[in-house]
Amino acid sequence: MAGRKSTPLHFAAGFGRKDVVEHLLQTGANVHARDDGGLIPLHNACSFGHAEVVSLLLCQGADPNARDNWNYTPLHEAAIKGKIDVCIVLLQHGADPNIRNTDGKSALDLADPSAKAVLTG
Repeated sequence: MAGRKSTPLHFAAGFGRKDVVEHLLQTGANVHARDDGGLIPLHNACSFGHAEVVSLLLCQGADPNARDNWNYTPLHEAAIKGKIDVCIVLLQHGADPNIRNTDGKSALDLADPSAKAVLTG
């Protein structure tokens, strides 16, 4: 995350600091802010498995299908790392498991075996 022009919200989301995320959002932090890699804070929370922060960001309008510069979605991030709870939250909020990254791979294609069952319903 460092060196990518990440915002404080990116860092708080990545570290699972729900209290800080709440404070930043209450004081006007942009839930849609992108770093140099095209990641929004939701990508960071998903990558590190912080389901409560993921829920909070989604309830504040974060796009569950946001794509980074390589077309990875938050669901790609969670599925690759086997973050099952996060995958469930994302799917409940409309994440599309069929979106393909720039290599033509969906979240299901890249999912850790533990996450595949969640993605296939």
